[in-house]
Amino acid sequence: MKIYLFYPETGVYLGEYFADEVPVTCCSPVVPHKTTTIAPPVGGRGHTLLFDAVAQCWEVHTRCDK
Repeated sequence: MKIYLFYPETGVYLGEYFADEVPVTCCSPVVPHKTTTIAPPVGGRGHTLLFDAVAQCWEVHTRCDK
């Protein structure tokens, strides 16, 4: 199963990984801490992907580099 890693304090997307034999509880897979099975949206140059663990969704933030 593909899982997506994020930094726990900021939610910044760190990459993806494949988890082997993830147990299932109450019809939902149990995923390791600091990961999700929710795929992030496609981000482009100048975007930062952040995962909101409370809302269980990804956010796309635009960086303002000067």
